[in-house]
Amino acid sequence: MPLYEFGVGDVFYNQIKTHPSSSFFIYLGSIYYNNKATESGSFVANVCGVPTGHVSLFELNVDRASTATGRVIGPSQSADSHENVADTGLIYPFVYKGSSKLAFKEIKRGNFISDYLPGAVITSSYQMSSSIVRRFYNETPKYFFTTNKTGSAIRNSVDYAARLGQHYSLTGNVDDTGINVIDIPSVFYGSEIKKGTVKLDYYITGTLAGSLRDKYFNGALIQEAGTYSSAKDGEIGGVVLYEEGLILLTGSWQMEALEDGVLGTYEYDGTTAVSTVPSWLNYAFGANEVNYNSAGSPGKANSSASFVLDFAGTQKVPTVTMLAHANRGELNYTNNPTYIDNSVIKAKAATTGSYFYGEKEFTIKNIHSASYADPTGSLKKTTYITKVGIYDDNKKLIGIASVAKPVKKTEDRDLTFKLKLDI
Repeated sequence: MPLYEFGVGDVFYNQIKTHPSSSFFIYLGSIYYNNKATESGSFVANVCGVPTGHVSLFELNVDRASTATGRVIGPSQSADSHENVADTGLIYPFVYKGSSKLAFKEIKRGNFISDYLPGAVITSSYQMSSSIVRRFYNETPKYFFTTNKTGSAIRNSVDYAARLGQHYSLTGNVDDTGINVIDIPSVFYGSEIKKGTVKLDYYITGTLAGSLRDKYFNGALIQEAGTYSSAKDGEIGGVVLYEEGLILLTGSWQMEALEDGVLGTYEYDGTTAVSTVPSWLNYAFGANEVNYNSAGSPGKANSSASFVLDFAGTQKVPTVTMLAHANRGELNYTNNPTYIDNSVIKAKAATTGSYFYGEKEFTIKNIHSASYADPTGSLKKTTYITKVGIYDDNKKLIGIASVAKPVKKTEDRDLTFKLKLDI
């Protein structure tokens, strides 16, 4: 098998920028991602093993239920239960506590020392998922960015984004009655949210009350008219931090002509019970949050309210493009048995004698067509290339590229195969 080395200009490294879109629908505390509802399985309520509206990090344990089987996985027959790997019905990672001192990242050093005996099995979980989260802070932005730990953490990002416009200067809005933060994990948008793609829709009884869009590509969320026009159309209801995946909503005005849209009574941060009307401060209420009312039960949005969040992300996919050349006069022999004309020589035994050993010469099958059946056309060595193997510096096969249909290779033909790998 011939091996060729990639020459200068045969390998290209590049990046492909993609913009995958995401859509979240929030209703009565439930989230639906890209209009995908719960897909029930044979053993669990959701085959992915994660809540509806979430994406699974590892995509393992598909349609697997957690079950206490009492069995032990593997050869361990130790009488000490802490040294056994239990069969829980789920796939999960585990390590043994030993001299290598390996543990999972979430385990603190003090817990590793005191909570686990030598030889103990340390387990983790693959049931990791992610979705959007809403957090409401019942304080003005002035104090949110100075006394609140969440606001203090993102204040530098807000101040840096102010280069796009004064709408990011939220610390001066002392008259605002709170700030509504929508947190979007990076798994949904990649390196940053694409500018100009963010849209927030607020529905009451299925009627579009209003929308916010960053239509000027500068992070300012401008209210657009819904079914009913509003005096606040054209006002800035919040801002977007594109790289951090945060939406900060400060629009406290009431949606007009929607007097029946009261969300209900609930508490902000476990303090004061309030009854509120539709505004951007309660947008996405119930999206992975728990706000308790004075009666001690979770607050829920009124059944007439629903919300839609649309945006596109920016994913940069590293790619490697390789050019594999099959030059003229090369790669025109194969060990495939069909390459030999067995009709001419059927015996494959070697020719031997007292002082001689030699293999019989075989005739290459001539598949070159001619205008006449007899005589046939002159012989042209012809092969068909079906795969291209990629090897590392140690000549170990690290990849195989297969073609859709065999490519005919004759002695007078130059071929170049373009191989592309997305990392």
